[in-house]
Amino acid sequence: MANPLIFALSITLMYPQITQAEDSTNITGLWLTKKQDVAVRIEHCGDEGLCGHIAWLNAQESTENPELCGTKVLWNMRAKEGHTNEWVGGTLYKADEKKYYGANLRLTDENTLALRAYIGVPLLGKTKKLTRTSVKTHPPCTKLNQDG
Repeated sequence: MANPLIFALSITLMYPQITQAEDSTNITGLWLTKKQDVAVRIEHCGDEGLCGHIAWLNAQESTENPELCGTKVLWNMRAKEGHTNEWVGGTLYKADEKKYYGANLRLTDENTLALRAYIGVPLLGKTKKLTRTSVKTHPPCTKLNQDG
């Protein structure tokens, strides 16, 4: 009988892309926009698939638009069949424009997320890059009580 440790090591050496793919598909977490004005927390939301909420605002946005904190801006993202790093069919709410778009996500590496926003078909859309960040550098915003 073969030694199980040697067998496991040989499988890992023969198929390094398996462990690499698993590490690079964790899309959940905090993502900073290219303009570095907003960070969105992406998480699993049960039947809704992946969703995202505004979790951090820069000083200007916090002052001008404090109500944006906590706003749901992404929902219904589903894993693309046969792809471990792509999610499709979602909806993006661009709060600054007050408009809705179709949305697809692709994790290009563990710290870079490509967000494709479109109307109608993805081919006619625009891709924005988001960068993984942390709560340490982008602490959570808090929604102010608007009632007084």
